[in-house]
Amino acid sequence: MRSKKKWIYLGFVLFILLPYQMMSEETKIIGFAVPFPTLTFKFPLSKEDRAYLGLSPKKIYQFDDIYGSLILIEYLNTYCLNCERQAPILKESYLLIEKDPRLKRKVKMIGIAAGNNWEEVREFKNRHQIPYPILPDTNFEAHQAVGSPRTPFMIWVRKDREGRGIVVSTHLGLIESSQKLIEETKAVLQYDLSLLKPKIGSIYEGEALKPPLTEEELIVKARMGMESSGGKVVELKRVVLKDGDSIYIGRVNFGDYKKNLFSKLATRRAVCDICHDTFFFYTFDSEGKVIDIIPIQMTKVGNQNWSDEDIKKLKNRVIGRSIFKPFSFDPKVDSISGATITAVLIFDSLEKAKEIYEKVKKEGYIKN
Repeated sequence: MRSKKKWIYLGFVLFILLPYQMMSEETKIIGFAVPFPTLTFKFPLSKEDRAYLGLSPKKIYQFDDIYGSLILIEYLNTYCLNCERQAPILKESYLLIEKDPRLKRKVKMIGIAAGNNWEEVREFKNRHQIPYPILPDTNFEAHQAVGSPRTPFMIWVRKDREGRGIVVSTHLGLIESSQKLIEETKAVLQYDLSLLKPKIGSIYEGEALKPPLTEEELIVKARMGMESSGGKVVELKRVVLKDGDSIYIGRVNFGDYKKNLFSKLATRRAVCDICHDTFFFYTFDSEGKVIDIIPIQMTKVGNQNWSDEDIKKLKNRVIGRSIFKPFSFDPKVDSISGATITAVLIFDSLEKAKEIYEKVKKEGYIKN
C-alpha cells in the first residue's frame, strides 16, 4: 500500500515538474546579466524630459547619464500594432511608479523608437499622451546595439555602483497588464548585483535570417536586377568578401560596351513581433547609382505581399538615385500603404549601401 502511495506521489510530482522543465528548456532567457551598451543620443531633450531623467542641458547624452537605480526601456516602432496596444499599459505603469514613493526615485522609463524620426515620435506621444521620454533611433543604431529585437521589447536595466547598466530582465512582445510590469519591476529591484557575474553575449538573439529562395533562384533575381538596365548579363558570380558578406557581380553587355553591375541581397529582421522578415535585391553600378529593386519577400499589414503598385511607387522613389547621397525616409512621401515599417527597412538598407560599395571597391571589384 505504501509502495502504491509512493508511486502516486512520484507521479504527481512528475506531473507538476515535467511541464515546468519542458517550459524551461523551450524558454530562452535573453541577455540576463549582460552589460547594457553605452548608447549615445545626439539631440536636445525638452526641459521636462531632462528633469525626469536627471540630465543637464546639453546636446549629447549617454545612457549611463540617466539618474536612477533601474531603467525600464521599451524598444518600439510607432507603426507597430502591438506597440500601439502596449502604449496605454506603459502609460499606466509610469503613473503607478510615480505615485509609489518606494519606486519613484529609483525607477525611470524611456522608449527607443527604432527607425522613427522626431516627427513620428511626437505624433505617437501626442496620440497616446505618453508622459515619459521616447527617443528616436532613426538609423537603427540603438536597436542594432542590443541585437535588433522585434518590437515591442522591454529591458529592465539595473545600475551598479559605478553607474553601469546590467540587464536583469527582458520581455519580448505585448505585456499583459501594468500589474505584470510593476511586479517584475519590484522583483528585479531586490536583486543583489554583487552576486551577478556579468556575462559576455547578446541581449537579444534572433534566428539567422534565411531568404525563402534557393541559390539558383537568387541568381535569377540578381540577373533580373542587372538586366533591367537594358543590357544582357554574359557572366555572373557570387563573391564572398573578406568579412564574410557577399555580393553578386555581373558582366553586362550593352552592345557597344560592357560594364560590371552589382546586386546585393538585403536581409532585414522584422521590426515588429507580428511581421515577416524582409528580403530584396538592390542593384547598383560602378558609380553608385541604384539600377533596380527586386523584391523577394516584402510584406505589409496582415503579412500580405506588396502589390505591383506598391513596388512601382518604391522604385519611382529610389531608382536612379546615388547611394552616396542620403536615403532618409520621409513618411509623408515614402510610405507604402500598410507597409511603412518594411519601407523604412528598405530605405535604411540603401542608406547603408555605400558601406557595401566601399568594401567591394577596397577588394578590387570596382575600378573607377
